[in-house]
Amino acid sequence: MATVQTPPERSLPATMSVSQEPSDIDLVALTMAALRFVNPWSVEPKKPWPARIEPGTPEAKNRVITLAEVSLHDTRDDCWAVIYDRVYDFTTFLDEHPGGDEIMLEYAGRDASTAFRSSGHSSMATKALDRFLVGELPMHERMYRRPGGIRLSDIPE
Repeated sequence: MATVQTPPERSLPATMSVSQEPSDIDLVALTMAALRFVNPWSVEPKKPWPARIEPGTPEAKNRVITLAEVSLHDTRDDCWAVIYDRVYDFTTFLDEHPGGDEIMLEYAGRDASTAFRSSGHSSMATKALDRFLVGELPMHERMYRRPGGIRLSDIPE
């Protein structure tokens, strides 16, 4: 059977003494003085993305976009989807898609890797994805392009 140790009883004085010796450091006053120079509660504004990164450009390849940000782009006027951990802007392609825009809008703002793979897209369609690329998911949100991720032999580079 385990024994339970209880802390020793301590009594605190009802009031704290106001007088301090000159050698004592008033930590509260020191902290408040430091906070006048640095405000820890201020949030530095996040560096905004350029107004629009053109899909398929080198800047787009280096951009990291979270799934939360992708989920904001789920309308006909702003349609993004994730395929194999890469983020694509299909807004301009909706009317051109051979399967119709409805299937594209169904996966807008989500991961469409399984739907893309199961619909039997050609290698030409897979290569055409590059012109719509706007970024990649961060490493911790990836399923395919990460160490120990799902391995598929035909994932585009």
